[in-house]
Amino acid sequence: MRISARTIAGFRAFLVLSILMPWGASFASADEPAWQNLAKGAAYTLSPTPNYEHCTDSGDATQLTDGVYTEGHFWTQPSTVGWTGAGQATINIDLGAEKPIRGISFNTAAGVAGVTWPRAIFIFVAGEDKQYRWIGDLAALSAKPDSSLQGGYAVHKFTTDKLRIHGRYVGLVVVNEPFTFVDEIEVAGGEEEWLSSPVEGEAIADLSEFVQRINVHTCVQRRLREDVDSVRKASKANGVPADVADAVSKELDAIAAEQAGAAPVYPAAFKAILPLTPLHARVFQCQAKLWSAKGLKPVQIWQTGLWEPLDLFAEPPMEAEPLVDVWMMNNEYRAGSFNITNTTTEDMEVTLRFEGLPGGAVPAYVTVHEVAWTDTRTGFPVAAALPLAEKKDDGYVIHVPSGMTRQVWLTFHPTDLEATVHSGTIALNAGATTQFLPVRLQVYPVRFPEKPRLHFGGWDYTDRPSMYGVTEAMRDEFIADLKEHFVDSPWASPGTLAAGEFDASGAYVKTPDTAYCDAWLDRWAGAGQYCVFAAVSNKLGGFEMGTAPFDAAVKQWITFWANHFRERGLKPEQLAILLVDEPQSPEQDAVIAAWAKPIREAATGVRVWEDPIYDDITVANAAWLPFCDVLCPNRPSFLNAKQDFRDFFVEQHNKGVALDFYSCSGPARLLDPYTYHRLQAWTCWQYGAKSTYFWAFGDTGGGDSWNEYGAKGNGYAMSFVSPEGVTDGKHMEACRESIEDYEYLAMLKDAADDAAARGVDAAKVDAARTLLTDLPARVCAAYEQNRGLWWKDSDADRSVADKARKELLDALVSLRP
Repeated sequence: MRISARTIAGFRAFLVLSILMPWGASFASADEPAWQNLAKGAAYTLSPTPNYEHCTDSGDATQLTDGVYTEGHFWTQPSTVGWTGAGQATINIDLGAEKPIRGISFNTAAGVAGVTWPRAIFIFVAGEDKQYRWIGDLAALSAKPDSSLQGGYAVHKFTTDKLRIHGRYVGLVVVNEPFTFVDEIEVAGGEEEWLSSPVEGEAIADLSEFVQRINVHTCVQRRLREDVDSVRKASKANGVPADVADAVSKELDAIAAEQAGAAPVYPAAFKAILPLTPLHARVFQCQAKLWSAKGLKPVQIWQTGLWEPLDLFAEPPMEAEPLVDVWMMNNEYRAGSFNITNTTTEDMEVTLRFEGLPGGAVPAYVTVHEVAWTDTRTGFPVAAALPLAEKKDDGYVIHVPSGMTRQVWLTFHPTDLEATVHSGTIALNAGATTQFLPVRLQVYPVRFPEKPRLHFGGWDYTDRPSMYGVTEAMRDEFIADLKEHFVDSPWASPGTLAAGEFDASGAYVKTPDTAYCDAWLDRWAGAGQYCVFAAVSNKLGGFEMGTAPFDAAVKQWITFWANHFRERGLKPEQLAILLVDEPQSPEQDAVIAAWAKPIREAATGVRVWEDPIYDDITVANAAWLPFCDVLCPNRPSFLNAKQDFRDFFVEQHNKGVALDFYSCSGPARLLDPYTYHRLQAWTCWQYGAKSTYFWAFGDTGGGDSWNEYGAKGNGYAMSFVSPEGVTDGKHMEACRESIEDYEYLAMLKDAADDAAARGVDAAKVDAARTLLTDLPARVCAAYEQNRGLWWKDSDADRSVADKARKELLDALVSLRP
């Protein structure tokens, strides 16, 4: 099922906050004796194993309690312990016996090179029974950080001496990404009489699950704290009457006080949809009071650019002239949007209906989405989710919380409208007030094809019943949504192309079972390409690579699967095999060469597809290049690299090697859907690439797209994927529009060639062909100028692609017979 706006509203109904101190935490008085380190020399365990290459060594097993602090740059010294890509690191210290504890310290560094301060350092203690209890967050309990944490490289000790607890085992779970570093942990002893006092709080059976739950609370606290600060700052702006500013300030103080003591209790179905809680809703009500006091109308209708990031606290203009203006072909998908801001202190329902357009009040070719605000793990809220608006009677209902802006996203998909300009209005009714928003839909006399030419994939691995955030129960819905977005290049996981059994010479004695692969092919009937990550090793059927039986077995294997594709009515060329993912070492190169050579010699047509990530591609072992059919560089790396790096791939392409592009940055929600997603297809056109890929359609970071707080790592899914189903997102819509953009260019090339063959005026044909190079260069300059990966940081002009698209449409019409 796709999540609707009504469903989202339901998620908020049962969020109730209570007030109590953090579980199990007792605090000592201020006049405690001097610090006595109980942890010096204590044994400990680490999970996961430290893996930061510049400081990881055998000493990691003892360095955190040896009493030695790092000297020099923190994370390049062997005395430091470091993780990268872990999300959270667990350190469990054994004090050897039950001991009273008054304090804990954690020494770390951050501030440069993408290293940030820990989001949380959760403290747990356990007695001899190893039943852990949560004490609190050291990052929050620590003495107020000094100014060194506000910018630039710094070393800082998070510490508290205000505890009154006891235990044998002290567990610290550090939540941070992408890096965590620490060189010393100390545990301060307390008073012996504390041993007779129970440590309160629930016994924790699953520490990892509990940390995920507490991490949700930490993120909620951060969101409210930052939003309270934003509204407080707005209350001090010019134009706010003093009495209103004073009342808002007092209300914000009350909200902050309540949130500080809120219990970390959230329902299993919690979604990080704003407002997060009833208390959070009160923050936005304060914002509404400020807007109203400055003279804004109760309902403000306005616009931002279609692909611009929406600011949670952006003040709408007093006067605006919004217009939904869309130009397109029949049979394609294009979007328009506008914003509704509620400046009243009550949540609002706005009824939306169309007037004057073909199809009546609810045209079948328009899908109305109520854009949902969601928070991210990094604390940057985004308006990217596109749940369907609630359909009611002869219109739609748009829910706009008090003090918030709700964006309405309109997806147009006409299939048989008259080719002309259709003008109408959107009537927006809120209570006794109705406002009208003009709509202009221009349909050109050109039809978009059923299957566009640019291949599109994203490591969906839907051969498996479940993978990443995709479950078996919603896999079919997931696949249907991908197909609706022009995905025609599904990926299958290792094992899909089974090996079979061989004799001593490498000949088959038992051919592979095809049932698993066939089920995958059936799910994706009609796809343009079938991509398989084979994840090969240096052996096949027990034969070492480089031996005659190995080569024979590889040829038998690839020939069998090529023939099987033919038997199913497919071409072997439709099968692309990734042997080794992202090769970057001589050892990986050797494996690729060992497999690719016999595959090529078998002459089946099956393609070898590789995505090398060498910083210096010229050092790659060239032995496999003559046998590689497709090279797929990482687009951001390709564009940011030196010219000789790009020249290498262009040279290979000129030699007949096909070129594709992929991107795998994340987290997805922070990426710019315009420069990162939409413009990739334009880069494909510039360099003659035939396929575009993004990691990864179903990767939710080990959680739910609607609740990044509870995820274990970065999410890469461009739609919102959850056990409840798939909901469209702006990033996936940008991908679909990019496929259509590429098709425009291909259609114009065909039209120019056809016009030239028909003897159309050469100047007109030349002008069209000039557009095929000039427009992509103009559009892609937005990335070149901004290196635009991140939505909030890029100042690219995100309207250029649509302006270019209009020029392409006009040129197509001008060349028609």
